[in-house]
Amino acid sequence: MKEGGFTLVELIITIAIVSLIAIAVFIATNPAKRIGETQDSRRWSDLVSIARAIELYTADYGDVPSDFSTSTVGVNDKVVLCSSGSTLTCDGQTKGCLVVDDTDFLGVYLNNIPVDPSKSADTDTGYYLTRKSSGLISFGACSDYQSDGMELVSKVYLPTYSITCGDGLTQGDEVCDDGNLVTEYCGDGTKNPADTCSADCSTVHDAEGCDYDSWVGGCWDMFGTEITEISPSSGTYCDIACTSRSFVCWPES
Repeated sequence: MKEGGFTLVELIITIAIVSLIAIAVFIATNPAKRIGETQDSRRWSDLVSIARAIELYTADYGDVPSDFSTSTVGVNDKVVLCSSGSTLTCDGQTKGCLVVDDTDFLGVYLNNIPVDPSKSADTDTGYYLTRKSSGLISFGACSDYQSDGMELVSKVYLPTYSITCGDGLTQGDEVCDDGNLVTEYCGDGTKNPADTCSADCSTVHDAEGCDYDSWVGGCWDMFGTEITEISPSSGTYCDIACTSRSFVCWPES
């Protein structure tokens, strides 16, 4: 008498059907939460991959990969990893991204730069590098489903933090850097464009419509705005904020 039971093919088909049902139930039960948690799981996996790859490279070479050897990332600065240079925003911070294309690192220790599930290309991976107060490199996701921050501290250090105001590169805590250490201000006799920067790289200079260094008190234009003049005989005047010119000086009314 033939004994009853499942054949191997029947078992495989049964397992497949049960798996499909389980997946359907899993997705159907609060799908947004399930998808979000799945994406967060991938984010953690990506961050671990990046951190471990850099640790292995550093153990082999005694230094971090050249792409990550930056001294211009300050404590808690969030600089996005990318494949080509551009200005990117991460968690409210807008900075020049960190280009990762070192072939001694990519393809050897890390197959490619991981891309966050919410992003579509490695030109903006959605993952950032930052410096901890100890100097250690930390990697994080610019956004996550739980919205409670997702960051992983590695076991390697960034070079000592330093920036140079006046080198033409906006770095670290610099608001601007126009490549010089000149203090531009209204009344210095030089018409300064909008992209000029303060001597300490902390503020962007407003656009000047004019700038004369000869100041004459008690002179107003026809709208009641105090103005300065280039010379008493020229008849050309500049308002006191260096924003606009006037060709007539009216007495105060």
